[in-house]
Amino acid sequence: MTDLAVLLINLDDSPGRLAAAQTALGVQGVTFTRVPGVDGRQTPPRAVEAYDAEGAQNYFGRDLNGGEVGAFQSHLRALAAFLDSGAAYGLILEDDMDPDAKAMGFVQGILTWQRGRWREDWYVANLGAKRQKITTHLATLELDGATLDVLRGHYFPMLATALLWTRAGAQAFLDQFGGIDCPWDHATRRWLTETDMGLTVSPPLFLTTGADSQIDPARGARGTDGRSRFYRWRRIKRNWGDRLRAMRHKARHRPDT
Repeated sequence: MTDLAVLLINLDDSPGRLAAAQTALGVQGVTFTRVPGVDGRQTPPRAVEAYDAEGAQNYFGRDLNGGEVGAFQSHLRALAAFLDSGAAYGLILEDDMDPDAKAMGFVQGILTWQRGRWREDWYVANLGAKRQKITTHLATLELDGATLDVLRGHYFPMLATALLWTRAGAQAFLDQFGGIDCPWDHATRRWLTETDMGLTVSPPLFLTTGADSQIDPARGARGTDGRSRFYRWRRIKRNWGDRLRAMRHKARHRPDT
């Protein structure tokens, strides 16, 4: 079993992004497996069997667009590819990622840190989040004069630019998956905040290139079409439910012994 599989999600009509990612990762001596992304931009979400339209209204408060559904399917495809690889850990990257010069060195540092611990008590580490909320410090790693804090992400950060998965985590997510009722990063936040099995790092190892989103071009300017009349209430309930669970986990957290 190899230690780490690196998988890059890339749409077929985005060769430029693929080339840029290959250059950026090649500088760090990394080879990766390309995972063809699911392009949902031209597919009505209700035509996708896994899409739970009623659940999206009840939980997320609005309909999802095709790009969001396609992105979710792309990450499911990447999880399956990781498990098929036989690797112990899987780093799933989106093709607009922009790695820090020491990114892959610190990824190996995280794996070395984990091997020295008495148990594997996490499913996913978010390596690309700028904002950290409701965390507990676990370790500080050092590499060539730089440091990285590894944190328990009780309130798992948003964005899925770079997610480091354990095999147990990938299998657990697929086992509990019951349908697409929210965007991918909201689904991982909900699950990992419930289980308290998420890690995050500071500073982030992977930012984004700043290229326009191919998933949701209207992000930040979406109107009210497809929204439930209870949208605001469901958003508040979702956000505060996650926060309260995270605060309870933090209060109960005990350091490694």
